[in-house]
Amino acid sequence: MSTFINNSVMDLSTHSVTTYILALGVPFVPIAAFFAWEYSHGKTKEPSIQRGCKRLGIAANQELTLPGKQCGTLRTQSEGLEGTNDQWRIKALVIYPIKSCFPVMLGHGHVIPTGLRYDRQFSFAEMVPVSRTDREKPNFPKDYKGKHHWKFITQREYPLLTKVKTELWVPDENSPTYSTKEPNVANGGCLVVSFPDPVKNDLNVSFQIPFDPSESRIKRMKYPEETMQIWVDFPQALDMTSEISAIALSKLKEFLSSQKLKKLENLALFRVDSGRENKQLREVYRCAPKKEDIGYQPVVGFADAYPLHMLNMSSIDDLATHLRSNTGHLDPRRFRANLYIEGPEAFAEDNWKLIRIGDSRYHVSSRTARCLLPNVDPETGIKDQNEPRRAMDQYRKVDEGCPKVPCLGMQVTPMQAESQIKVGDEIELLETGEHFYLSWPKGL
Repeated sequence: MSTFINNSVMDLSTHSVTTYILALGVPFVPIAAFFAWEYSHGKTKEPSIQRGCKRLGIAANQELTLPGKQCGTLRTQSEGLEGTNDQWRIKALVIYPIKSCFPVMLGHGHVIPTGLRYDRQFSFAEMVPVSRTDREKPNFPKDYKGKHHWKFITQREYPLLTKVKTELWVPDENSPTYSTKEPNVANGGCLVVSFPDPVKNDLNVSFQIPFDPSESRIKRMKYPEETMQIWVDFPQALDMTSEISAIALSKLKEFLSSQKLKKLENLALFRVDSGRENKQLREVYRCAPKKEDIGYQPVVGFADAYPLHMLNMSSIDDLATHLRSNTGHLDPRRFRANLYIEGPEAFAEDNWKLIRIGDSRYHVSSRTARCLLPNVDPETGIKDQNEPRRAMDQYRKVDEGCPKVPCLGMQVTPMQAESQIKVGDEIELLETGEHFYLSWPKGL
């Protein structure tokens, strides 16, 4: 069941009957009045959030992982395309509309300079004190006088973010209700965000936000532009927290901090501010190809470092055999990749430099240096104290650029500003070479 704090929206879950509760403010009543009613799937009118839009992603009943011979395998729209030594393919495409929250799985995608369209355009952040070290960083805004600033949060600090799920709705010209006057069309679609009620575990709290708000929406809702720290960068981002009701925001803070001794006091939801002329995108350098070589400057929104992250299923299979638990299962979602590939032998990707996927080329820029985030179970939000980091530490410290940190997966940069990609696309290896991990320059 789902509790809808902001809007009445049909939940496309697998339950046949879902209860919806709408909070209505009544002037002459001291507390909000709640009314509940039921919808039976297949017998309801099209919910308002669908007007002019379609839900993006593979059907909800197709899970990202299922038990396989050693690790979780990915069920996709390319059923029957099993990788062999001479058949390397895209096994799954995955986006994370809100950074560090539950994934949305795609059958095909549009690659843009920041990576897969719709990926990591939002991030939750908490208010933290500005330290002297912050002010000394080259990227810190020199004119910032505040004593506190917003800093992004992830499953590293708040593992239960993995249980915050999103439905992504995008404008669809083929929809019978499509109109540029429809709010969801005018605002680039919407996200329906849901998470377990921290008190009533059998309920979900949900709220809806526009995906790419129009200028008129930004002005009407008075989104402030705030400095938000993400790693060494301090971009200006749109604070869209005003779209979330006070009740839903309070419940979300309580839910996310339920595993911690200290309550999450200040929480905000930010969006990449890409609508202005000076788009607040973070330029990518380090091991990425140069602008003069590929014709555009690689950039990211709220992704950690590079536009795309690629993971080889065989490598996860191999890592699974090193776990102390010896269960032989390791959920690929722990590693939060965009491109899951099948076919190559384990860790063959370690020395890839240039590949072709479908009709487009991709620069394999760097190995992925691993933090403790993969220790979080993506299904439960429980953080293991040891695995799989212990197993990776055992034999995956393979890059001289980060000799004390294990690596798994590859960071990828598109060689063209736009391209199409789909599940089942063949992968061709064009060039191999050595990798040397480059961190951010000292002082950042």
